[in-house]
Parts: sequence; C-alpha cells; structure tokens
Amino acid sequence: MSNYENDNWMAATPAIDSLSLCELTLPGTHNAGCDNEASYALIPGANLVACQDVPFYAQLNRGARALDVRLIYDANAAGLGKFRFQHSGYLSSRTLEDLVSNIKAFLDSSYNEFIILDFHELKHGKEAFDFKYLNDMMLKHLGDRIIPTENRNLSLGQLKKISPLQRVLVAAPHHYNLDFKWFCRQIEHKWIDETIVSAKSLRNYINEVLNSPPGNGSPWSLSTTCYMVGPTRILNEIDEWFDPAKSDWAEKCNIIKLRLY
Repeated sequence: MSNYENDNWMAATPAIDSLSLCELTLPGTHNAGCDNEASYALIPGANLVACQDVPFYAQLNRGARALDVRLIYDANAAGLGKFRFQHSGYLSSRTLEDLVSNIKAFLDSSYNEFIILDFHELKHGKEAFDFKYLNDMMLKHLGDRIIPTENRNLSLGQLKKISPLQRVLVAAPHHYNLDFKWFCRQIEHKWIDETIVSAKSLRNYINEVLNSPPGNGSPWSLSTTCYMVGPTRILNEIDEWFDPAKSDWAEKCNIIKLRLY
C-alpha cells in the first residue's frame, strides 16, 4: 500500500477491481465547488462559505473520488458558466466549466481512476434551473467519460473492459429533463441535519448510522462535518474514528464526505 501516489491509488490496488463503486469505501469532498482559492462576496466571505482548501483537480489529485457539488442557475451567463457553485445560496466563482475541465485533465493523467460526481443540489436562481441545458452540456462536454446508469453496479474490472474512457458515475436529483441513461438517481446522504454539531454529537450520530448502514446496491454518503461558531476542522478525530485498526467504520461506508477547510 506504500507504493502508490494519491492520484492513482485505485489503479495501484488491482484487488479492488472485483468491487463496484457502491461496494468500495471512497473519500469524498463536501461541497467541492466552494474552495478557499475561489472568490466570494466580501460578506459572508470565504471563512463561512468555503468547504475545501483546494480546487477540484487538487482534490482528485489528493485522493478524493466522490465530489459533492451544488449548483445554482444563472440565466444571464454563457455556456457552462450558467451553472455556478454555491453554498447555502452564497456564490463561489467556480462554474461547471471549471469542474468539467478539471475532471478531464485529471483523467487524462490518471485514466484508471473512477469518480462519483454527486450533484447534491440543483438550485433555482432568478430564473428556474434549466435541467435540459445541464443535461445537454454534460453529455456534450463529458459524455464520453460518463458511465451509463445500467452499468453502475458492475465491478471496476468489468467497467475497464467495456470502455477505456468511461470513469465518471453521475448522480443527480430526479428530473424528467435529465436523461436517466446517464444520470443515476440522487445519492442517499446521511447527515445529522442540525445547525450546531459538536464532534461528540457527530460521532454518536455516525455510530448510529453504521449500526445499520444502507446496502451497497446504490451509492450513499456519510457527512462528517462539524459546525460550532462556523465550521470546525476535525481531521484528527476523523483519522481516529475511521482508522481500520481501531474500528470497522471505514469498511461499512461507501462515500465518506470530508470538509477540509
């Protein structure tokens, strides 16, 4: 396990080729489109909006394989720029164009890594969200990389045999203008859903979830974010909680979503 870099850990561990994306334990990033290197309005500022230290490409390069992304629609922008990333309605300077170009660049260099692209939220702006345009733009700009929905439960080895390019599983809230052949159903999220979340209360919630975790027929994610007076970094606690030498938590999870800012 010491002979791989984070940018190719899946390709470097061929034993996992017998497993599907739903059966793996994958590191994920919470609200990946809001990173500390993006730009935000002065109020509330990056300290309350940013959820990641670095942009999409660096997240993937560091080992993340599931990106939780949340869009808002801007009818006045052009092309992929119509879709901006946001956190609770506060805009990031990142757009869908950044995401698509970063995924392509990453897969060009790490072509046997797999990514779950989780459209967690598709939010109306001043005008209604244009699902049809999102569908068309995703298929136009990333279509050759997308794993067909019907293949979502195949093993990594089977997916590699089917296509040298299809490495991205896309999930989104259901809408009739999103082609179900390419957009899987929305990922089930396990989140404590409280405004104030201490490390202790989060740990208790995670323990409750993992006493009876969802099955591995579809992807699901576990959020590991804390909020006290603003977001709280608990990376040391997460390392301890999910250490395979100390518990079976990691092996019970599918996507573990981390907030790294």
